Amino acid sequence: MSEVSIRLIREPLSYVAETKWVAFLRQHTHGNFFQSPDFLSIYKGCKNYKPLILFAENPKNEIIGTILALIINERIYHISFQRILILAGPVISASNPDRTIILNALLDGLKQNIPGETVFVEIRNLHAWGNDTKVFEQNGFTWHDHLNDLLPVNHETTVFTSIKPAKQRQIRRGLENGTIIRPATDISEVTELYSLLQDLYKTKVKKPLLPFLVFKNFYYLLQKEGKGVILVVKYKDKVIGGMVCPFSGENTVYEWYICSLRDELKQLYPGVLATWGGIDFAIRNKFQYFDFMGMGSPHQPYGVRDFKTQFGGEVVNFGRWQYVNNKPLYNLSLLGYKFLKWFF
Repeated sequence: MSEVSIRLIREPLSYVAETKWVAFLRQHTHGNFFQSPDFLSIYKGCKNYKPLILFAENPKNEIIGTILALIINERIYHISFQRILILAGPVISASNPDRTIILNALLDGLKQNIPGETVFVEIRNLHAWGNDTKVFEQNGFTWHDHLNDLLPVNHETTVFTSIKPAKQRQIRRGLENGTIIRPATDISEVTELYSLLQDLYKTKVKKPLLPFLVFKNFYYLLQKEGKGVILVVKYKDKVIGGMVCPFSGENTVYEWYICSLRDELKQLYPGVLATWGGIDFAIRNKFQYFDFMGMGSPHQPYGVRDFKTQFGGEVVNFGRWQYVNNKPLYNLSLLGYKFLKWFF
């Protein structure tokens, strides 16, 4: 059994720490964008988003596990609260015989570093944890079912024919009617897309949207380096939809944010084209998977899930882990979200 030590990494990252971190992620199957320095970089300058970075190290100071969490300060109808979001979850070598010990040490280190005012911690899984689930439970985390859709994109013809016929027709008609799909070429197009997202979150989602600075950083820091792409759907020089897609190496393209005009130009099918744009980009750039990222709870009807499944892929239940740090405020925050959906 190896000795495991947990180290809290503070910003700014040293060159040595970042280099070791990137090298570790590249070595492991579940190393991904959302647990990388690239993900951290797009929050630079966002005052309400603070990273919490933990390294698990062996006696040789080699990284054997990591967690990148975001401490987020928000307001729900004028009520301030703080939460911690961990996308994709801890990264640990699947072949490490001490992975249970490492995971336990990381989760314990995480709990020790939760600020007192934090309401809850949520881990949004992008893979199954198998036998490791008991470690989360032993550390006070509660499992919640949550679906996802993974689409293999190894062959364009196979992928397109797996799409429902009605959606195939809509893709063809939208393109035939003069709509184009391409990467954003100017920050003004990113601004237009963000305006569509703002409208969507205000009228439908009813939850806080990331600040524009995150999307601006994404465009300048990641798209320019080929680590992600912001796709736009355009018609007559107007952005009518689009998708923000980070990459995990050459393996996966993620549908992180997507939106379109909902009440105008319906005959162009901007939402369908935005989704197809991400899938087509993954095909043409020889990625292995397109990850739809989030299809809601299987116990509740969800129109977004009904829409996404028409594009094929395998529906999986990777679920989410939640650790409640302040139960009264947690219950109040749930009421706040329901209040927003009912009355605004």
